[in-house]
Amino acid sequence: MPPSKHSRLFSPSKASAWLFCSLYPWVNKDAAFEETPQARFGTQAHALGEALIRKALGIRDYDSEEKSVEEAIKGLDMYDQSMQEAAEAYCREFVGRYESEKRYSGKEPFAVLEQTLDMDFDETACGTLDGAIISESDGGTATIIDLKTGRVPVMAYDEEHGLPNEQLGIYAIYFARMYRDLYPIKRIRLVIVQPGINNTNQHEMTIEELDRFEKEVVEPAVAMIKGEKPAAVTGKYCKYCANAGKCPKRLEESLGIISNEKPLAEMTDEEIEEMLPKADKAAAFIADLKSYALKKAMDGHRWKGYKLVHSKVTRKVADEEAVAEALKAEGIEPYGERSLIGITEMTKRLGKQKFNALVSPHLTIQRGSLQLVEQSDPREEASPEEEA
Repeated sequence: MPPSKHSRLFSPSKASAWLFCSLYPWVNKDAAFEETPQARFGTQAHALGEALIRKALGIRDYDSEEKSVEEAIKGLDMYDQSMQEAAEAYCREFVGRYESEKRYSGKEPFAVLEQTLDMDFDETACGTLDGAIISESDGGTATIIDLKTGRVPVMAYDEEHGLPNEQLGIYAIYFARMYRDLYPIKRIRLVIVQPGINNTNQHEMTIEELDRFEKEVVEPAVAMIKGEKPAAVTGKYCKYCANAGKCPKRLEESLGIISNEKPLAEMTDEEIEEMLPKADKAAAFIADLKSYALKKAMDGHRWKGYKLVHSKVTRKVADEEAVAEALKAEGIEPYGERSLIGITEMTKRLGKQKFNALVSPHLTIQRGSLQLVEQSDPREEASPEEEA
């Protein structure tokens, strides 16, 4: 079943932020309980995926009333073709891993779905891993499988910090701890399944490496958060932070580039390369500052020297039939030519496979203007010649 418990400060899904910024959990503790439409879609996709896997492998759920796939779908108010495809892809990956481990070890693996894990470093710390498999291959292997329904690529290994995916790493720590006395676990495999962008990847590590991740990364981070002076540390997670628009650390770093007095024409390539990532951070902070100020203004706050205005005003026909009759009376045909439904709607109605087969050959790609971004950006690299 979908998770029913949520951690206010130490949500594993936010570990890629709080493991590095000890101020992050404190300023975002209330936001942890706000459900966005994207999160709701993901929760329901997990529920459908769970039902499909239980049916495929015959895994019983002894903690709650079991539902058939059809019954599960009836309870999903956001169900559509994309959710079905995501859940089926997750099911295929899980069942495929299960059968592979069974063949390799020669024995039936142990599998769990939607396993609630309590973390011992705080009474509120808990999380729910999507699915896991323990087999006897390689002396005992625990495979943690996580379904992602967003479109921002998620990796099982964090290249930037040289760490396992922080969320899955924490799941692995407490899943292994729960079952280590029952099953020998020598290796850990973390698997991300992200069907929406065809992103499935994995990272393997030894149980000793997982123990070091806990002792050298997780435990010090928790201690810092609970300490007297939790400190802000900037990172990619800043854009999801409720304090992003008024973070003193981001302001400090932004002022560092703004105060640069050397004329651009006199700067070397090396100096510009060093400053580019700082410029991106400064621009992001300024955008978040303006967004924060706008939100407060919309809540009634008055900023000295500023006012709220509409960015644009458009007119829309309220009574189409009345307008059509008025135009006809003047001898004007009120209706234009029919137009195709949009590409997003086509994909939704056809499904991705049929869309790619039937529609994609007839599409042309319109590219926007060139932008300079960091190498970690998931978009394909462009060439200046394409703009010529």
